[in-house]
Amino acid sequence: MIEVIDLSKKKDNLPNPFNEQPIGEFLKSIDSFFQDAFRNFHFGTAFPVHQYETNNNYIIEAQLPGIKKEQIILDIYGNQIRISVQNAEVIEEKNDIQHSFRSTRSYHKAERIVLLPFHVSEREVKASYRDGLLKIVVPNKKRTIEIE
Repeated sequence: MIEVIDLSKKKDNLPNPFNEQPIGEFLKSIDSFFQDAFRNFHFGTAFPVHQYETNNNYIIEAQLPGIKKEQIILDIYGNQIRISVQNAEVIEEKNDIQHSFRSTRSYHKAERIVLLPFHVSEREVKASYRDGLLKIVVPNKKRTIEIE
C-alpha cells in the first residue's frame, strides 16, 4: 500500500536552510531594506492624474495619498505643467544590546507632465491640496471667433 504524505501540513518538521543562520538573517535584512525603502511611497513612478475641462477652466486632479504638501512641486513650461513628488527619508535605529547602529537613507521621485492645448501663465494657475488630492485650476483661454 502506498501512503501519500501531504508536505504542506508538515512545514514545521522540514529543515529550511533559508531560515537558518547566517542565510536567514541575511535574507531578512534584504527584505527589510526593500520594505523600509518603499514603505511611505505608495505609487512607484507614476500616480493617477485626471483632466477635464469646464466652460471657464481646465482642471487637473492628481491622487497623492500619504504625501505632504511640502513634497509636491509644480513647474510650468509653456503649455506643460509638471507635477513632481519628492520623498527623502532617513531612518536611524540604535540597538544598545547588540551595540549596533543602522542608518537607512532613501530618496524617491515621481512625476507626471500634463500637456495643455494652450500656453500657461503661472500667474493665472491656482492649486490646492486636501486629503491626498491635488487640484490645479487653469483658466481656459479658449475664445470663440465670430464669423462675418
